[in-house]
Amino acid sequence: VFSIGGALGMIYALLYIALPTLSEPLLGAPLAIFPIPFVDLTPYTEDFLPTAVLGLTWDFSQIVIGMVMPFWAVFGSFIGAILMTIPNPIMYEFGILGNTWQPGQNLVQTTFSNNVDFYFSFTIGVSLAVAIVGIYQAMSRKSITIDEDGNEHDNRVVIPEGRGDISNRFVVIFYIISSAIIIGVCGYLIDWHQGVMWVLLFYAFIYTPLISYVTARLEGLAGQVIEIPFIREMTFILSGYEGIAIWFIPIPKANYGAHTMFYRKAELTGTKFTSIWKAEALLFPIILVATIAFSSFIWSLDDIPGPRYPYTVKIWEFEAKNACLVYSSTLSGYSQFDEAINGWYIGFGLLFGGVAYSMLAAFGAPILIFYGFVRGVGGTLIFMIGTQFIGALLGRYYFERKFGDNWKKYISVLTAGFFCGAGLIGMFCVGIVFLKGAVTNLPF
Repeated sequence: VFSIGGALGMIYALLYIALPTLSEPLLGAPLAIFPIPFVDLTPYTEDFLPTAVLGLTWDFSQIVIGMVMPFWAVFGSFIGAILMTIPNPIMYEFGILGNTWQPGQNLVQTTFSNNVDFYFSFTIGVSLAVAIVGIYQAMSRKSITIDEDGNEHDNRVVIPEGRGDISNRFVVIFYIISSAIIIGVCGYLIDWHQGVMWVLLFYAFIYTPLISYVTARLEGLAGQVIEIPFIREMTFILSGYEGIAIWFIPIPKANYGAHTMFYRKAELTGTKFTSIWKAEALLFPIILVATIAFSSFIWSLDDIPGPRYPYTVKIWEFEAKNACLVYSSTLSGYSQFDEAINGWYIGFGLLFGGVAYSMLAAFGAPILIFYGFVRGVGGTLIFMIGTQFIGALLGRYYFERKFGDNWKKYISVLTAGFFCGAGLIGMFCVGIVFLKGAVTNLPF
C-alpha cells in the first residue's frame, strides 16, 4: 500500500510540480498542464452571482487529504464553503456585501473584499463560539468517572518510569527564565511601553499556562486544539501602543498543549524525552544557519512574487492585504481595520456558532461538522475544499464499502507513501533549480 501511494505521488508530482518547474529553466517559461494553484471562476459568474467566490484546484493531493481527514470535518468545511458562496449575492442585494467589492475582481480580491465587509467580523464571532465550546468540553470532563455498577475509575494516566520526565520544579524555573528573557527583549524593542509590558506579563504567566492546560485536556479528549481568536490583536489595540513595531516582536504567547500529542507518540514508540531534547539542541543551530542561507539563495533566484512562484503570485496579495488590515489597527487615524471590525457581525457569528453547536449536540450529530464548518467559513482555501470533499465522498462511499474496516488503515499508509513520493520528485526539482541558479555565465 505504501508503494502504491509512493508511485501515485511520484506520477502526480511529475505532472503537477516537475513539468512546470523543470520546463522554466529549459524553455524560459513554465509549461503547465494543470493551472497552479487554482482555476479562478469568480469573474465568469459575477453577473448573476455577485461577490460569490468560486474556484477549483487540480491539485490531486487534496483528494488524498479529503480521504484521510475525518469525513464529517470535511463535510462541515464544504457546508461552510457553500455558505461563503450562495448567500453572498443575497447579502449583496441587502447591502451587507459589495461596499468594497468591484466588478472584475478575481477570487483573491473578492475574498478580501468580502472579509472587510462581513466575514472578518463574522469569523471572529464563530471562532469565539468554538473557543467557548472547547473550553467547556475540556473543563466538563472529569478525571474520575463512575460506571453503571457504582465503581470509580481514575482516567488519569500514570507516568511510566524511564520516559525521561524532568522535575516540575525545573520546568517552572526554566519557563520563568525563558519568559523573562523574551519579555526583556520585547521591552527593549518597544522602549518599555507600559501598556505593552502588562500585555507581555499577561501572556507569559496567565494566558499561555491556561490555554496550554485547556488544549492539552481537549487534545486528549476530543483531538481538538483551542485558540481564543484575535486575542493578540485585541490586547495589542488595548495596550495603547501606536505604530507597527509591536506586530514583529517575539511575544511570550504560545499554546504548548498542542505538543502533548507529539510526546504521547514518543511515549508509544519508546523514545525518551531527553533524546528528543538532545536532538533538538543539535538541530537548532543547523536549521537556523541553513534557513538563512537557503532563504537568501531562493530569494536571489527570481522576483518574489514572480512567474517562477505561481502560488505566490496569486496568494501573496491576499496575505499581504490581510496582514496590513490587522497592522493598521495600531496606527493613529482611520484605518481599514475600523471598517472591517463590526460588533453586530461578531455577535451574530457568536450566536450562529452557539446555535449550530447546540443543534448538532441535540440531534446527536458529529461535532466535527461544527469544527469543519469554521474552517470552511474562513475562506482562505475555499478553492481546495471542493476537491477535498470529492476525496471524502470517494473514500466513504466507494473505497470504504469496497475494503471495509481496513480502508482506514490503508488510506493512512497510502497517504504517507503518496507524500513521500511527491516529496522525492519535489526535492529533485528543487535541486535542479538550485543547480541552475548557482551557475554563472562568464563573458568568455
